[in-house]
Amino acid sequence: MNCIITDDEELAHHVIEEYISRIPFLNLVKNCYDIQETIQTIQNEDIDLIFLDINLPNISGIEFLKSFNKLPEIIIITAYDDCAVESFEMGVTDYLLKPLSFERFLKAVYKSYSSYNNSKILQEKSTQNFFKESFIFVRSNSEDVKLNLSEITRINALKDYIIIYTETRKLIVHQTMKSIMEKIDCENFIRVHNSHIISLQHLQSIGKNNLTIGNERIPVSEKYKACLHKVIEKYK
Repeated sequence: MNCIITDDEELAHHVIEEYISRIPFLNLVKNCYDIQETIQTIQNEDIDLIFLDINLPNISGIEFLKSFNKLPEIIIITAYDDCAVESFEMGVTDYLLKPLSFERFLKAVYKSYSSYNNSKILQEKSTQNFFKESFIFVRSNSEDVKLNLSEITRINALKDYIIIYTETRKLIVHQTMKSIMEKIDCENFIRVHNSHIISLQHLQSIGKNNLTIGNERIPVSEKYKACLHKVIEKYK
């Protein structure tokens, strides 16, 4: 992953740069000391990840996030904890506080790496116009039921079963979330919680920790937030 550091403190650059050097898949492209330099870099270079400070001269990190709809992966590294909620609402991958340990830095980087890879897979599928079959069969009430993928609004885990919802019915199926995700694996579906898969086609709105499909509010866990926001950004 090509990355840059945006911070106005030289010491912060030294620490983050040393941490980056320990991670084989990170490539430090540039050290930036303000937002203007950052903007110029991401316009001229292929940047996948920004390590971003909040308290910067002229334009703050938060103002920078508010100004762009599409940005690389963002990991906030700051001495201030009062912008964490707002930052996560704007889709940052993680929020780290100084002084920074390598263990915490590494955890954030792997989280970003996972989100980045998921986004790349989705982009590749879109580019190749890759879709599974437009319908599947599921076993429910001793019958093999045909389901058009376009019918499915959401899927909910229930112990050893899943509930598949459409706009007109629901089917209880003895199957795992992992196996059903493999069956419907196309860019229209995304997992937003250990217990919930949703159809982007039927998605109505996204809140802070949940989203709306039909009249139902579905929780979104921290584990899947970054990936969800990355997918949504493609359509803005």
